[in-house]
Amino acid sequence: MEHIIATVKDTILQYKMINCGELVVAGVSGGPDSLAMLHILKGLQADLNFKLQVAHVDHSFRGKEAEDEAAWVKMIAEKWELPCTVAKIDVPQIAREKGLSFEEAGHYVRKEFFLKLAKDRGAKKIALGHQADDQAETLMMHFLVGTGLGGLQGITPLNFPFVRPLIFVKREDIEKYCQDNHLEPRRDSSNEENIYLRNKVRNQVLPWLRENINPNLTNTLNRTALIMQEEEDFIQKEMEKLAAKIVLVEKAKTSLYLKEWNRIHICLARRLVRFAYKTLCDKQGISFSHVEKIRHLAEGGQVGKILQLPGGILVEKGYKEVVFYHKGSAINEIARLRKGIKKQAIKIPGTTFIPETGQSIFAQIIEEVVEEKKEIQILLPWEKDLPKIYARSRMSGDRFSPLGMKGTKKLKDLMLEKRIPQKERDHTLLITTEDEVIWIPGVAVSKKCNNKSKEGRYLAITLVD
Repeated sequence: MEHIIATVKDTILQYKMINCGELVVAGVSGGPDSLAMLHILKGLQADLNFKLQVAHVDHSFRGKEAEDEAAWVKMIAEKWELPCTVAKIDVPQIAREKGLSFEEAGHYVRKEFFLKLAKDRGAKKIALGHQADDQAETLMMHFLVGTGLGGLQGITPLNFPFVRPLIFVKREDIEKYCQDNHLEPRRDSSNEENIYLRNKVRNQVLPWLRENINPNLTNTLNRTALIMQEEEDFIQKEMEKLAAKIVLVEKAKTSLYLKEWNRIHICLARRLVRFAYKTLCDKQGISFSHVEKIRHLAEGGQVGKILQLPGGILVEKGYKEVVFYHKGSAINEIARLRKGIKKQAIKIPGTTFIPETGQSIFAQIIEEVVEEKKEIQILLPWEKDLPKIYARSRMSGDRFSPLGMKGTKKLKDLMLEKRIPQKERDHTLLITTEDEVIWIPGVAVSKKCNNKSKEGRYLAITLVD
C-alpha cells in the first residue's frame, strides 16, 4: 500500500501536477480507480498543501443504478469532509444531437462539466483516475484503428488542466489498495458489455495477448507510451518553431506559406496542416485522408482549387500559400472583393484616403530626391503639366508599360505573370493616369515612373498604411 502512495506522490511531483495552495477538482465515478485516487489525494492534501473538490456525472445511461451511484459518491465525499458537486446530464440525447457515439458523448460531457466546475470554483487542476491498464488499453485501441505518433503516446500524465496521478499504477494494485483500506467501490455493469471497443480490448484482446504473447504486456505498452510521449514532445516543438516562420494566423483566416514547402520533412508537413486547421476549428479533427489531400494541394495543386473540410472550413491554393478559412467568412470576402475600389482623383498636393483598402495616398511636389522608397513610393518627373492621377481597381482594357519592354501589355496578362490570385485582382489597388496604369503598389512600376526630371521637380506619390 505504501508503494502505491509513494508512486502517486512521485508522479505528482515529477510532472508538477499540483502546486501548493491549489484547489483540485477530482473526477470521481465511484469505481475502484477514481475512489482510490480520491482516497490517496485526501491523504496527501496536508503534505502537498492543496484542497479537493469532488465532481461526479450521472450520464443517464443506467437509470436507478446510476442515480444510486451518484448518491453514494456524494455520501463518501460528505463522510470524508470534502465538497462535492453532482450533475445529471442526458448523454444519449447529446450523442444524438452531435452525431457521436455514447462513449464519445460521455467523454465530451464529462470534460465540459469538469472544466466549467473548475472555472466556477477557481480550481487550477482536474484530477482523473486513469491508470496503467487504461494506458495499455488506449494505446492498443489507437493502434488497432489507426493513428500517428500522437495517438501512440496514449494518455499523457499532464494535459493542462487535466492531471492523472495514478497513470503509473496497475489495476490489480488499485484493487488491492481498495481492499486494504476497506473501500467498497461501485461497479459499472456496462464495463462488462463487449459492445464498446474499449471493453473488447480490455476483456478480450489484452487478456489473450498476455496469455499467448507477452505476460508483461501492460508494462511493455506503458513503456512504449512513455517513449512516444517524449518523442512527440520533441517533434511538436520542432513543428511549432517552423510554424512561427511560415504560418500566419489572422482573425478570419490562417495562411500556410509554401516557399520552403518541398524541403520540409513529410512528418512536419502533416503536422503543419493539422496545426493550421486547428487554429480555426479546435474541437473537430481531420482525418489522414484530409491531411494528405491538403498536402498534395500545397505541393502541386492548381491555383484557386478549394477543398472542403469538417467544421465548415475551406482550404484554397494560392500562388504562394494555402489559405484556411471559414465557409461563412468566404462568402463575405467574395462579396467585399466584388465591390472593387471606386475611382477617385488623387489630391495634389494632399492626402487621399482609400476606404476599400484602409490606405492613404500622399502626394507632394519635391525638388530633391533624398531617399527612394521603392516599395511604397513612385516619382513622376514634373516637366510641364502633369496628367490627372487616380486610384482605382482594374477596368476592362487596362494596359501597362513594363520596364524593358517597348509598348504596353494587357493588365490582365501582367497580373497573371505576377501571380496575383484571381479573387484578389478586382480589389488590387492601381495608380493610373486617365488612360494607363502606372503603378501597382508592391507589384510593378511603369517605365514612365522614376525617370530623371529635366526641370528637377517630381511628383512623389507615397502609399501609407
